[in-house]
Amino acid sequence: MAKTKSKNNQKRNMKVRLAIFFVLSLIICSTFFFNDKLEVWVNELINPPLSEDVENCELKVHFIDVGQGDSILIEFPDDKIMLVDAGPGSSEDDLLSYLNDVFSSRDDRDIDYFIATHQDEDHVGGADVVFDNFNIRSFYRPNVYTDEEMKENGWSTDQVNTCNTKCYTAMIDKADAEDCMVFVTERMNNPLFLDSECDYTVEFLSPTQQKYTDANNYSPLIMIEYKYRKILLTGDAEIEVDEEVLDDYIDISCDILKLGHHGSNTSTSQEFLLATHPNYAVISVGEGNSYEHPNEEVLARVENLVGAQNVFRTDTMGSIVFGVDADDLTAGRGVIQITTIKGVVFNFYVEWWYVVLGIECILFVIIVAPKKKSRD
Repeated sequence: MAKTKSKNNQKRNMKVRLAIFFVLSLIICSTFFFNDKLEVWVNELINPPLSEDVENCELKVHFIDVGQGDSILIEFPDDKIMLVDAGPGSSEDDLLSYLNDVFSSRDDRDIDYFIATHQDEDHVGGADVVFDNFNIRSFYRPNVYTDEEMKENGWSTDQVNTCNTKCYTAMIDKADAEDCMVFVTERMNNPLFLDSECDYTVEFLSPTQQKYTDANNYSPLIMIEYKYRKILLTGDAEIEVDEEVLDDYIDISCDILKLGHHGSNTSTSQEFLLATHPNYAVISVGEGNSYEHPNEEVLARVENLVGAQNVFRTDTMGSIVFGVDADDLTAGRGVIQITTIKGVVFNFYVEWWYVVLGIECILFVIIVAPKKKSRD
């Protein structure tokens, strides 16, 4: 008799649990009437947008987290785009996802200026996906050539450096196939005015020589100025180039300095740091890298000048975006806004029915299929 009553109670409890499950399921399924809004909400949580302050800035500089490498995207006030380097091949999917996220609000897929600072894999390994997925209008390459190019032009190794790595030759082949305008990076006698009406300039301060022993020194020092705010990008240029620039320019002060060669002790000397005297420093570096970048002495040197709170690192902060706001001026200068994104934005899209299915599975496990109590 007791067993029968127990079975009846179990059946009754199961009916109650099933009823609760179906009522909750009905409520959850009714959310499909608002699935468009809910999908937007969920995907904004997964792919956090830039902060409102930076998003509204006219000039935005993205230091993209590509691990141990460099990739910097600049959005100019006239909607033109510049990409400086493309990171290593191991991070090309992350790079593409980040670029897709930036371009999702644009009507085109045009990169107006693509600059490969030098031939190292951690700077051009992802160049193939850039050429494959975007329209490159102007391509800036280092004064370094493949054997095939040397042969075609009748050059010797006494005249220029050569490089025949797989990633470099692939990039050059892609550039040839793109049929875009190709330039060799070199110092400009005057600033390169990309759009004088928007009041910004881009200037190449180096390279100054046709041939360097160290390929890192082909990296151009690029000064970007907007509303009296300056951003200095240095690639992997080493102290030799820093000294050349110091000798040739009276004023190379800047607000934001990207440290040379991932914070290595071969770049960013004390003299160069004092001459640039930035308010913020950025280090593009991979977490736990085998090179032990950034160098402790260089890091201490920078922190002593700008303060530890103003040193931004991609290995600890993810992608970092600086913006210059022209609408909000301080003493006639644009206001600098900053946001960091912990990890690369993957632009992963979730449809609402995935969420509903997940909730339903959880409810089923909790309500319909509870664990049986163990008997003593």
